[in-house]
Amino acid sequence: MLVRTILLPSVFRVNPENSKTEYSIVIRFLQDLENNGIVLVDDTGCIKAAMLEDINKWPQNYRKKAKELLGRLHNKDRFIEKSLNDKEQANCQNQQCQQCIRMAKIYLPVAIISRDRCNECAEQKLTEFPNIEVVDVDEYSMSEFFDTYLNQKDHFFGKGELKQQEFEDKILIPLLRDAKHVKIYDRYIGRSILEEKIAKKYKFTIKWILEVLLRERGSKFNGVFEVYGGVNSTQIRKPKTIPDAVAKLRELENEFKQLYPKFQLIIKHETKGDEIPHDRFLITNQVAVSVGRGFNLLFGNPSQLKDVKIDYCSEPGKIEQDVKKLPDL
Repeated sequence: MLVRTILLPSVFRVNPENSKTEYSIVIRFLQDLENNGIVLVDDTGCIKAAMLEDINKWPQNYRKKAKELLGRLHNKDRFIEKSLNDKEQANCQNQQCQQCIRMAKIYLPVAIISRDRCNECAEQKLTEFPNIEVVDVDEYSMSEFFDTYLNQKDHFFGKGELKQQEFEDKILIPLLRDAKHVKIYDRYIGRSILEEKIAKKYKFTIKWILEVLLRERGSKFNGVFEVYGGVNSTQIRKPKTIPDAVAKLRELENEFKQLYPKFQLIIKHETKGDEIPHDRFLITNQVAVSVGRGFNLLFGNPSQLKDVKIDYCSEPGKIEQDVKKLPDL
């Protein structure tokens, strides 16, 4: 899942004697970071400016690729600006490094990435924060940070393997804590609305996700939270009809609006051959994942996770467009 990190300016300062190798390593690192990395930067622009200052000294072919990758991170909203306070200080001679170390002490990223002498300096400054791994960019592929986070492409959890809070910590919080909008696609949210027992389980999970988002983002979250479900007449047991299902879904939407007024439940009319995709998705402005089981995730008391596989989704735009084409109810 998404993982927070901080890049010290030294990452982009290349030794002329090893230049080709070091340029290539940094570019590979940025490619891995694009998969599931979040980069914390200060809201004054100091850290970003330092990155570009060094990259602009690179040869044109490497510079172009590095800027392209940084641009993609920017377009995916993977640079998160954070404010610094006076409580945490760092006495490094380099002003940009001071900002990075101070930010690490406040926001506790999983790793801080550096190079050469900055490794020892960062380790000294962060001795009181043992959970922050200081990673030498030249050896990042051998780090615990890489194995545990950057190299993770999917997650499978067996039934009962995780409790609700563990899934929240491992999956939901990393996905949601920096999100500006959230969209959930699961056709069975609509299809099951007239099956009271199943509908309650979907309602519980959606409420849980929304509450995690609002707790993690707080008053800063003012964006879209949309849930897409389908209604298909062939899935409704008579004498119930499509209007009955729609009425129940509108009741559900109104309940959620009490929690978050911008909540929207979009109901799509499905027919044979024109349906919401079978796979279920959680899509934010930063990343998209498929949720193998769908959003009926929990069982038992206390709640435990059903078996589920979480995969990265490479074409969220196509999913959104395919669903958008279906008529609304």
